[in-house]
Amino acid sequence: MKILINLGRGKAVTVAAGKRQALVFDKEWNDPEKVHRDGAYADWLPKESAYHLVTLNLVAAGQADGEKLKLTVTEYERDKDTRVKDALGEDKVGNGTTAEYTLSGLMWMDEKKRYRAEVENFGTTTVTVEKAYLKVAR
Repeated sequence: MKILINLGRGKAVTVAAGKRQALVFDKEWNDPEKVHRDGAYADWLPKESAYHLVTLNLVAAGQADGEKLKLTVTEYERDKDTRVKDALGEDKVGNGTTAEYTLSGLMWMDEKKRYRAEVENFGTTTVTVEKAYLKVAR
């Protein structure tokens, strides 16, 4: 496998209670096939339909003990802002401290779709994503 994109987020972002937030990546360390547009964007657009290994790492602060965040890789229509499905996802239950979470898995990506890493806050308090990193390999 080779890494297609290696991205990061330089600024913290808040996710309000009961809301879903796309992670905008503004640091680009690797993107030789231009899967992610240069600049601060959430989307990446695969060049070919294939299985991809996706790893999302983030640091979350402010999550209350026992409350849930869901990390997802979400599929969207290529030319619309219509969410198709959560292609990969996992619930993370907080313990009242700042925590580092990882979502990783092998998933099919369609070249006719686009993808975003998102965080959904099912808790009662605002959560701050202090750092986020994304790697996609094929």
